[in-house]
Amino acid sequence: MMNNLAKSLVLLHTVLSVAGMGWAIMLTLQGRDLGWMEPYQEVFSYGQDGKPKAGETARYASEYDKSLAALQDAARVRDRTYVAVKPAIDSIRTAEPYLANNHLYYVAELKRLREATEKIVVRRNKEAGAVLETPIIGKPVPEDQALANITESHATYMQNLKKIIGEVHPKTLKKTQGDIDGVEADIRKLATDTKELTFQLTGTDETNKYVQPGLYQLTDQEFKAQSQLKVEIEEIRPNWSKAVEQSRLFRFRFNDLDAQLKKLKAVK
Repeated sequence: MMNNLAKSLVLLHTVLSVAGMGWAIMLTLQGRDLGWMEPYQEVFSYGQDGKPKAGETARYASEYDKSLAALQDAARVRDRTYVAVKPAIDSIRTAEPYLANNHLYYVAELKRLREATEKIVVRRNKEAGAVLETPIIGKPVPEDQALANITESHATYMQNLKKIIGEVHPKTLKKTQGDIDGVEADIRKLATDTKELTFQLTGTDETNKYVQPGLYQLTDQEFKAQSQLKVEIEEIRPNWSKAVEQSRLFRFRFNDLDAQLKKLKAVK
């Protein structure tokens, strides 16, 4: 008895589950029109004969019809667009066999310019790279004449620069002396001597502040003194000549008077 009841309940549960699943499927399919023999038609009004009036109906495209129309429209857009991009696509397909070799040539040239250890020859591209070995897709043609001042790679120039100015280690921050450090003492001495010479000549310090008369000023002052002395000598010269002449006359008169005095003394 109980076994039959349990089996009946299980059967009832199964039937209800299948019915519910069917109802859910029906609601899902009714919500999305997947396509029929004829598109779904909606009637807005009927005539007296029970048939839809002309112009009072509307048909709606199904999901299948919409997908097909979208696919066909996309195909038409593709065809219209392809006409514009076809020359570019053909150009790319024509150039593809050359791209690998051109890239390898470019990489090799960069490596040679950056890392070569021996002397190198550097040439500019003709017309800034506009002249190619093969039109449009070839490698650029270099000029015949090489650059005279560039004969080593970037790495070699960097090594030479470090040798000249020295190098600071990035981790230890320890500086390696370069060739230029050997002349820094001479440069400092020359700068000190130049500063001292400038001070002696101009009499000003590093801030251009006046401290004492310099040789230039002393020279100017001496020139002014000599000029003033010359002017004073020229002013004194007439008086001096007149005084010498008067002194000579006075000496003659003195000699005459002295001679007369001796004669008078002799008469006594």
